[in-house]
Amino acid sequence: MPILRLSGSVGNGRSKRGIPHNDPADIIKVRDRFVELGYLWVRGVINGQDKNLIKAIKLVQSIIKGHSKVDTGDGRIDLRGATHRWLAAKNAPGWVNMTGKSGLGWQIAYFERGNSWTTSWMLEKIVLAGIWYRGKVTIAGISDAPPMWIRDCSPIEGGKARGHKSHQTGIDVDMRLPLLPPDTNKYDQLRGRDYTRRFYRAAALLQVESIKSCMATQYIFFNDPEFIRKRLSTRQANHSEHYHIRIKPPARLEGTYM
Repeated sequence: MPILRLSGSVGNGRSKRGIPHNDPADIIKVRDRFVELGYLWVRGVINGQDKNLIKAIKLVQSIIKGHSKVDTGDGRIDLRGATHRWLAAKNAPGWVNMTGKSGLGWQIAYFERGNSWTTSWMLEKIVLAGIWYRGKVTIAGISDAPPMWIRDCSPIEGGKARGHKSHQTGIDVDMRLPLLPPDTNKYDQLRGRDYTRRFYRAAALLQVESIKSCMATQYIFFNDPEFIRKRLSTRQANHSEHYHIRIKPPARLEGTYM
């Protein structure tokens, strides 16, 4: 079970109500927990107000709020507060490099602009949706259905993602559309509305149904009229050639923080 016992607060600000703030032992515990979760840029931090530690705290604070941008949080871990409890949780949001990963029903297409990092929450949801999708494909008897192509996640340290207004916190992922044979692997050749003559609609419907069933989505942005009519997706500018999925935070599974 994860354990993150602290004597006081860590990060921005100062002591409140006489509670210790940035005690050296607490800083090390917080740093080591972040590293354990995959936020590797905090390695070597020994100062509670180090900019790399503050960046990691604000990133997690935005993740646990379900925000797609690093736009919330004060960079401070208050004793027994929400950030402390989430970092100690059994399902604390880890930070994962998706490069080279694949699974049943899904595969990496390519990462535009190096946005290959995501939360452990997102990876778990993709794995589950892929299994669900593969089962649906088997039942439907679609032998040539391509996998869900994972295209773009978040930058290595979160924050502003090149080419995106969101994708900052590891709760967003883009997926390329499934294409008909013999174009199944030509996901990198979609231009404009070219997908309309290559689009494997039957496979796409099963993919989005699986995503909606398994990924606890806030949104699925995809502008195909049929998908919108069936309430499988929502219209959003510049989302005619791929799906954009944003997930919700799960309920916290408490670890040891006291």
